[in-house]
Amino acid sequence: MRSRLSAVCRYEFRMQIRKQSLWVSTAGLAVLIAVAQGDRGPRHLPIGAGAAEVMASWALLFSMLLPIGFGMVLADRLVRDQRIGAASLLASLPARTGALVAGKYAGSVAATAVPGLLVLLVAAAGEFAHRGDPALFGWAAGAFAVVLLPGLAFVAAFALVCPLVMSAPLFRVLFAGYWFWGNMLGPNYLPSLTGTLLTPIGDYPASWLIGGKALYAGDSGWLSFLRPEPGGGAALLSVVLLIVLASLPLAFAGPLMTRRTSS
Repeated sequence: MRSRLSAVCRYEFRMQIRKQSLWVSTAGLAVLIAVAQGDRGPRHLPIGAGAAEVMASWALLFSMLLPIGFGMVLADRLVRDQRIGAASLLASLPARTGALVAGKYAGSVAATAVPGLLVLLVAAAGEFAHRGDPALFGWAAGAFAVVLLPGLAFVAAFALVCPLVMSAPLFRVLFAGYWFWGNMLGPNYLPSLTGTLLTPIGDYPASWLIGGKALYAGDSGWLSFLRPEPGGGAALLSVVLLIVLASLPLAFAGPLMTRRTSS
């Protein structure tokens, strides 16, 4: 079972990492948000700012837009298997549907994580040029792991599974609307998940690394019990909750794939 899961994961990784759309969307969105950052962006942090604060700020900045590109790229992955007949071929393999789903999910997350990490390392290199602190590279990897990666895992789960019950174009539209409503719309404007432990933008982990409120984490609003004060415990809880939420659509992926294949 483990070897089959690993084989599916490697196959999916190779398929995704070669997609030009993944690299073009990541680079385009990263450049856009880096250029458009306001005077509160990481580029304007004082020269004496610590490496953790600098790279957490960059990670949060990229997390505002990069997951949108990742979700768009992954939205047709399982559906395309159905369309080109690969789903029937995969179903004939001596592996359970759950293992196939897990392998595809792990491979997709790993493939989309590569350009996300590279973007942060490029930002670290730019910061190193005028800060001269080699710790920036270590904190780039750390900030990626706790700020960007949990949100990416969350987005990938829904992007892979939701198009099994709705069209991929409809999912992309709804996903883009959700992303801005649930991550960047201040809770003082409309009831929103922004600023809660459930925001995959990585607000709580970034706030923990920065040592203060990064964006909206903990702001008063709807679902106040999900808005604790930022800190290490809250950051860990946010990451755990996102992983748990990501597992929910994956639990339904197998039956949905089986039903579509047989219909």
